[in-house]
Amino acid sequence: MDHNRKKYLHRRYLTRELSKEELKEFFKMLEHSDPQDLADFDDIANEFPSDFEPAEDIAQKILSKQQAGKSSRLALRVAAAAIIGFVILFGGVKFYQEYTFIQKTKTFATVRVPLGKIKRVKLEDGTLITLTSGAVFKYPQAFTKTERRVYLLEGQAFFEVAHDKTKPFRVNSGKLSTTALGTSFIIKHYKNYGYEKVSLYTGKVQVDRNGVIAPPVILHPGQEFDYHNGTLSTVTGFDNSEDALKAGALNFKRVRFRDAIYSMASYYNVNIQFNEEDFKKYSISGDFNNGSVDTLLGSLTFIYPFKVNKINSSTYKLTLSKKQKHKGLK
Repeated sequence: MDHNRKKYLHRRYLTRELSKEELKEFFKMLEHSDPQDLADFDDIANEFPSDFEPAEDIAQKILSKQQAGKSSRLALRVAAAAIIGFVILFGGVKFYQEYTFIQKTKTFATVRVPLGKIKRVKLEDGTLITLTSGAVFKYPQAFTKTERRVYLLEGQAFFEVAHDKTKPFRVNSGKLSTTALGTSFIIKHYKNYGYEKVSLYTGKVQVDRNGVIAPPVILHPGQEFDYHNGTLSTVTGFDNSEDALKAGALNFKRVRFRDAIYSMASYYNVNIQFNEEDFKKYSISGDFNNGSVDTLLGSLTFIYPFKVNKINSSTYKLTLSKKQKHKGLK
């Protein structure tokens, strides 16, 4: 980069006039410039007094860049001049670090759990998330200074949140936002069915409905709240003494038919169509972790009076027998 261009960018940085593209160019210049190239910037910087002090590691980095053939006195003079160059950048290095931090908060990783697998993700704050088969989870490379926000885009996840009272932990899942300081809970988000559920195991969480002006729902251990197609349901209780990680698999204990089907569809990443009204009085119990979705649905037809129509490789339709429709569900 032309030296005059560097000085031009430096002056515009000090006067806070850099455009977005110029700001990127300026920081790239800081990263790749030889320290000697920055040592004569004081003629610009003297116009803008500053209290910035360089860190010791910056000086060490500069010293390490000197060529081995130079005399020790010359090396020290060049290093001193280079350090002055960094000092007069008015916190440029520090601001660059802040800039990269902000960029990390805007850079996301997305985790997609393969069929039949369970994946554990440990975040930078120590929070541990266990994702079940079919889950899609997104989180930033770094949290902001005010909150820890992550996104459950699909499926089921168990959160063991690291305690930090200064920075709330928030999970966005479709139409719900769940906030915790340090606790453990399960969130289910099955977007194809417009269904979300928050089940609290330890601590306390606050559940807000995104875009809805209404008081938040506060959950205590052993309570859960579900949200189905925008329809609220009352907070109900559940046995939170059971293994929360086991609850993340296809292991059911008198679970509503629709809820079990939602879990199966997400687990196998398929679409299972059915009339919820026809099956509303049925519940499912048992361990269904082994085998394919075809085997699972086939085994259910021996217990429940419905037929399975495989529309394509990823779509199934469940139809209750006409006899049962006329008799009513018992």
